[in-house]
Amino acid sequence: MNAPGQIDKFIIAVDIGGTKIAIATVTTNGRIISRLIAPTQQNGPDKGIQQIIALIESLIAKIDLKLGQILGIGIGIPAVLENETDFIIWGPNLKGWKNVDLRGSLEQYFKLPVCIEYDGHTAVLGEWWMGAAKGCQSVVSLIVGTGIGGGMILDGKLFRGNNRLAGAVGWFIIDRHSVSDLARERALGSWESYSAGPGIANRTQHFLESHPDIDTILKKNDKKITAKDVFEAAKKGDSLALQIAADEAELLGMGIANIVSIVNPEIVVLGGSVGSNSAFLLPQIKSIVERYAQPISSQSVKIVTSTLGTDAALFGAAYGLLLRLKDEDQIIRKEDI
Repeated sequence: MNAPGQIDKFIIAVDIGGTKIAIATVTTNGRIISRLIAPTQQNGPDKGIQQIIALIESLIAKIDLKLGQILGIGIGIPAVLENETDFIIWGPNLKGWKNVDLRGSLEQYFKLPVCIEYDGHTAVLGEWWMGAAKGCQSVVSLIVGTGIGGGMILDGKLFRGNNRLAGAVGWFIIDRHSVSDLARERALGSWESYSAGPGIANRTQHFLESHPDIDTILKKNDKKITAKDVFEAAKKGDSLALQIAADEAELLGMGIANIVSIVNPEIVVLGGSVGSNSAFLLPQIKSIVERYAQPISSQSVKIVTSTLGTDAALFGAAYGLLLRLKDEDQIIRKEDI
């Protein structure tokens, strides 16, 4: 808390996804005070911006914030962003989001600074600020869920890349002799099509259909199989699930080995619905990394699962705004961040 006579300062953090929008009030020392979550309205950017404004207003009213207490709005979004302006060039998971000035619209409405980052970058910022990578200077965050994405902190700074897309590792080529849908791979990227949640589910379903007599608890599943079902069955000792999980550990390990050899990071953090639940696979993943990656790099790197889960993106959106304000000399005290 601040000294008597001073008001607390907050950041509004927004994590925009294709299926849901999460927003939170975050303090400058990294505490989430309140949050709201709503399904994403996929009715075009105008309706989407209206939804974001309404959610922010609801959050502000929820804890009776005054605009003077808010430093600004930090946003993470799965989109291609223009350098310098944060103008949204294309949001492939957001219907109709091409050439959208979200930042300008929010700044005009709330009269507050707005910072927008690619969501892979907010995830690594969150882990770096308040998560498993706190205190590190070289970090890779991998979000493994319905897709695979990531971000990097290199030499103590967020590395955005030429088009602000650094970390799009789902496009890694893992196996050019694929037996999966080549069109899907071209659309999603090879590593993603194999190792993200849908890839795990598809491999499992294919095996069940080609081996109808196999004894597995997964066969008793009367709904569509998910990666979560496979992981839960593996933890119970189901032989098929253990085989699929071992394949997943090898695929993740191969991709991480490529990253470790290129980047030589201190730490790799696995997040997302699949990555955060991969702790039981870490020994196998580390073994694959040690087998394939540059030997010294592979021995020194830490590979861990996220301690923040889905909150990493919210923390990262808030921290992205703090860093932007610091760069622009709008924050006076360094200790505030």
